[in-house]
Order: sequence, then structure tokens, then C-alpha cells
Amino acid sequence: MNDIDTSRITDMSFLFANPPENTRFVTGLEGDDIAARFRGDISSWDVSNVTNMEGMFCNAKDFNSSIKEWNVSNVTIFSAMFAWATNFNQPINTWNVSKGKDMSGMFYNAEAFNQPIGGWNVSKVTNMLSMFHGAKAFNQPIGNWNVSKVTNMCSMFSEATTFNQPIGDWNVSRVTGMIKMFNKATSFNQPIEKWDVSNVTYMDRMFYYAKAFNQQIDQWNLAEKVSMDDIFKHAYEFRRHNNIGQMKFFKPKLYFKNYKKRY
Repeated sequence: MNDIDTSRITDMSFLFANPPENTRFVTGLEGDDIAARFRGDISSWDVSNVTNMEGMFCNAKDFNSSIKEWNVSNVTIFSAMFAWATNFNQPINTWNVSKGKDMSGMFYNAEAFNQPIGGWNVSKVTNMLSMFHGAKAFNQPIGNWNVSKVTNMCSMFSEATTFNQPIGDWNVSRVTGMIKMFNKATSFNQPIEKWDVSNVTYMDRMFYYAKAFNQQIDQWNLAEKVSMDDIFKHAYEFRRHNNIGQMKFFKPKLYFKNYKKRY
């Protein structure tokens, strides 16, 4: 497939993704199976004019070909690019993603992916919703990322069961949503007490089943009204050692709402 001229293409969204589930019943082409099995060599493609790669390899379960030489410098949308690409684990650390604005779900359930992307320039990204959700192997240092423009980190590391890297220096001052951010991130236990969470209004289930988490966060400056339903439910280490002492900064009417119903 390397002989295909892609130099003028600007939109590659869902190019190798499985089509909607009902398509195969309409066409009889079993397109979703073809997409899932795709593993062609596209390493030499000229993607320098592409701006949208949303869902490009979504559900391409067999894909694990080299694309490290791609010039993605004009891409602004990376959302769901490798979602459910369960075998993909190629080095893309040299990519220039500096124009990227949306990385939501980029590695959603990309179970094998574990490449050093800590050097990426993500300074323009505003959406990291579910970026590493279910990326079970991912455990790379990304603490130097500039996330100062990100507003949505909901489910960012949800079910990323291996991730345990220092991200305490992140500037999260613009983030408004952290729902399920570390939900079932069972290995995560890093200090994040310096985070400015004053604009976060939703923290529901933020550490739900984050079994290892046991850090001091009593200095957090919380918003006047913030939803925290089940924020530490089943976060066993935190609840065992820090529940009374550190909950002093949570407003009872917020955190303990429906207490008897939930525990």
C-alpha cells in the first residue's frame, strides 16, 4: 500500500476503522473483519497535509506496523486514533504533535501500547478525556507534559492498571472535569498534592478502586461547589490510612452526601 499517493489527503478519520456494526448486514462485505485484520505496510505514506486522524485505526486489532516516520505536524485531531487497536505498540515518540488539540480516547483500550511519548509537545491540547483508558501496559514518564490548556481529564487513566508515573508537576488549573480520572488505576500512587484543582467541578469516582493510592491531598483548594460522589470508594489504602485526617478539607455536604446509601 506504500505506492498510494496520499499527499493531498487532509482527512484520514476512521480510514482503517471498523465500520458501523450494521454495515456488514447491509453490504455483506464483512468490512469490520477486514479492518480488524489490517496489518499492511503504510510506513512511507505522505500524511503531511492531514489534519484529522480521528479513529484512524479504531478497532484495527491486528495492526502493528511501523508509522514512526509519518509527518503528523499538521494534525489537530488525534481522538480515538488507536482506540481498541489492541496489538499496536510501535515507536511514535518522534512524532510532532504540536498542533494537536484533541487527544481524547487516543489510546483507549490500546492494551499493548507502551512507548516513550513523554517528549511530545501537547501544549495546545484541550481534551484528554479517556486518553489512556484501558491502556493496560502503558507506564511511561509523561510528567513533563505541558497540559496547561487541558479542560477535560475525565477517565484519562481509568483502568490503566500499570500506570504509576509522577505527574505531580502538571498544571491542571484549567481542568473542570476529573470524573473517573484514576478509576481502577490500581497501581497509581504518586504525589499530586501540588495540583491546582480550584476549577474542577466534577470529581465523581476520581479514585474509585484506585487500590494503591495513598497520598496527601489535604492542601487541595477545592471549588466552592464540586461533585464528589464515590470519589474514594474502594480506594482501600487511602480509606484505611487517610480517611479521617484528610477528609477535613472536604465539605461534608458534598462528600458525605448519601453516605449511608453508598457504603
